[in-house]
Amino acid sequence: MKLRKLLAAGLLAWLSQGIAHAAVCSVGDKADVLWKGTWYPATVTKVNDDQSRCFIRYTGYGSEWDEWVGQDRIRVKEAGASTAAFGVGDAVEVKWKGSWYPASVLETKNGKYKIHYDGYSNSWDEWVGPNRIRAK
Repeated sequence: MKLRKLLAAGLLAWLSQGIAHAAVCSVGDKADVLWKGTWYPATVTKVNDDQSRCFIRYTGYGSEWDEWVGQDRIRVKEAGASTAAFGVGDAVEVKWKGSWYPASVLETKNGKYKIHYDGYSNSWDEWVGPNRIRAK
């Protein structure tokens, strides 16, 4: 019984290493943010390191109202175009920590792109907004 639990725990840990987490938002995204039961328009100004939380500025409000929010309180608005600027398989460059890296588009959804960095494992695959992607 102990061996079975150890094997199950090891398998779960191994599987979770290859899972890329989808970013909740990207810097520059327009969004609606839930505050005390009401949705307010806002803009994402920062994203934390694991891309699970967004620092937002409410539209028409001062910086004293800026705050970190998680996916339970934010709805990122679609980019607005009915067709994506990039399609699946397109060669692109993606900005990561101030530098541009070659990548390819794996999926598109709601104005965002799931990308794969050239030469890196799929554990680095991520969803990016239009402000972090450009034609190669």
